[in-house]
Amino acid sequence: METFMTADNAPHPPTPPSILVADDDRRVRELLEIALTAHGFNVFTASDGEEAVKRVLCEHPDLVVLDVRLPKKSGLEVCQALRGGAGDPSIPIILVSAVAETDSRVQAFQRGADDYLAKPFSPKELIARIRRQLARAQEIRDARRHAEELERELSRVQEEARRAHAESRHEQHLRELAFGVGRELHRSPDLDTLAQRLLMAVQSRLGVGAAALLALGRTGDDLEPYAIRGDGFERIAGLRVRRGGELARLVAGLGRPVLRAELERMDEVRGELAPFVASGLVLLAPVRGADGLDAMLAVEERKDGREHSKADAEMLRGLCEIAAVAIQNGLRLRLQADQLMAMAAETASLSPEAAATRNEAAAMIDRAASASFLSPRARDVLVHAVGLGDWGVGPEGRSCLARLRGLDPTGRICDLERLLDEALTQQPSWEEPAPEDRRMTLLLRAGLAYAEARELGASADEAMAHAMAQAGSAMDPATRLALGAATRGTIEFEDHVA
Repeated sequence: METFMTADNAPHPPTPPSILVADDDRRVRELLEIALTAHGFNVFTASDGEEAVKRVLCEHPDLVVLDVRLPKKSGLEVCQALRGGAGDPSIPIILVSAVAETDSRVQAFQRGADDYLAKPFSPKELIARIRRQLARAQEIRDARRHAEELERELSRVQEEARRAHAESRHEQHLRELAFGVGRELHRSPDLDTLAQRLLMAVQSRLGVGAAALLALGRTGDDLEPYAIRGDGFERIAGLRVRRGGELARLVAGLGRPVLRAELERMDEVRGELAPFVASGLVLLAPVRGADGLDAMLAVEERKDGREHSKADAEMLRGLCEIAAVAIQNGLRLRLQADQLMAMAAETASLSPEAAATRNEAAAMIDRAASASFLSPRARDVLVHAVGLGDWGVGPEGRSCLARLRGLDPTGRICDLERLLDEALTQQPSWEEPAPEDRRMTLLLRAGLAYAEARELGASADEAMAHAMAQAGSAMDPATRLALGAATRGTIEFEDHVA
């Protein structure tokens, strides 16, 4: 979409997005052309796969809608050709098929499709998905453009310093930041690895004891600790910042690192700052994405006792700007992994009653995992493990997870398979499990025992008593306390509904 200027400098309206619809059924093409045109899109069509590729190369559409069963060249083959260099390899592609099976979806995503829609479908649903894919493509273009601008700016700073034949310590840090830390941050697509590398850079360059990255949690409503380095884990692990709250809006609006002392002078955020006072975090910095505040960096005082300087704030700001695109990509891949694990749960085909009790158990176990200070990655995996249960270690479940594993660059599905094996199969382990792994195993078994009892008609309190009785002495007191607190939330909800 482009905006053009007239002779009197008044901009023309933006060009509507163009959509290619490829389907061998003339009625489908005409119906979609009418529906999409009515919603402001420019539409052109193709009746077979070869024509679709030619029209993409000639017309350069903003998005392609492909039927899987096209003559001459199937929709999957067209998708693979476009991703292999025929035209713009980043163009959004929505595959449409009369087959809604998991295997068909997996093939579509393996060939490079961005979305998959099963027939029959409503034109309204297709239009909603088109708008979502166009918005996502624009976000990626904006993020890339911002990263390129940042790289050019940092290169300019380096060139000016070279011409002057002298660099201050701060300029040297900026150069290291651009060409050292930047490469490290973008080396891994996994948000967990990225977060640890970012916090290591913060600790080493600012000389602080503890640093934390707060990122969007499972609900997308709060920023919560995604990674913590240094002392004081339990002081920091309970922090929550409402994404729509005054503190988040203020920090995002400033667009720079800000001292807690500066924020404490503002009455509207004093209440939200109280947990930061208790945790000892004194400097906050926003990590902004296309949709606003994606994450927040927070650090303690310097270990040498000196106050944080303007140079410290600039260093932190540079780190946040360099990390912003990588964090946005990490959050996107985390969401993709979450969708893949949800796809496995759909394949399990539980009855509505069983699915409802599993969802209740998963929510309860997620609360217990949060109270136990398990990492967000561990909580993601644990919630989906409760949803899959014994099916995940059966032949069908293992086959499904093995197929989805190759589509997950974050490794979460591997973690899911390992957790299910450790908790639900009786294979002996030759190594002592890490404390977090052991707690995840206990919580998964408790969640499944709880769901089983609920399916048989037990109350939430009775179901948890059954789960704890099954665990026996294997469950440590801290995990029992966390489960008890999580169950009270379920009972309060039942009382409210009653």
